Amino acid sequence: MSEEKNNGIDLDWVKEQMTVARTRRASGDAVLKLLELWDTLGLTPEQAKEAIDVFKHVSLGHSIVAENPNEVWVSAQPGQLKVADQVRVKHNAYDGELGRVHNGRKASVVGIRYGDIIVRSTDDKEPFLDGAHYSPHVLEVRIK
Repeated sequence: MSEEKNNGIDLDWVKEQMTVARTRRASGDAVLKLLELWDTLGLTPEQAKEAIDVFKHVSLGHSIVAENPNEVWVSAQPGQLKVADQVRVKHNAYDGELGRVHNGRKASVVGIRYGDIIVRSTDDKEPFLDGAHYSPHVLEVRIK
């Protein structure tokens, strides 16, 4: 059995794992290309873990939320929110372009209509959101 290695990465093992998991060809090819580049970076295990964590979010358009120890956020529930509550769109609420615009945004609730939570952004980011509608399921509410 030939062992195809790319420095520290055993590509035969990777291919075997993807075969067992029935990974689609396009996804598998992408993983192999990424691993070829990955192996050239020379990251420490700690740097690699951080890079993977960041990549898995930003590659899908999910935001990276820097937590403030003085704030506590919990998932919003239908019927729980009221006007003036401070809310944040979950970091992974939307993918792609919508995610880049909305994920992680902070806002104040300005209205509730037919189950939609209507907000005005408070985070000084562009684009300014005035009257944006969200399902409560994609929001977090600040409780502290």
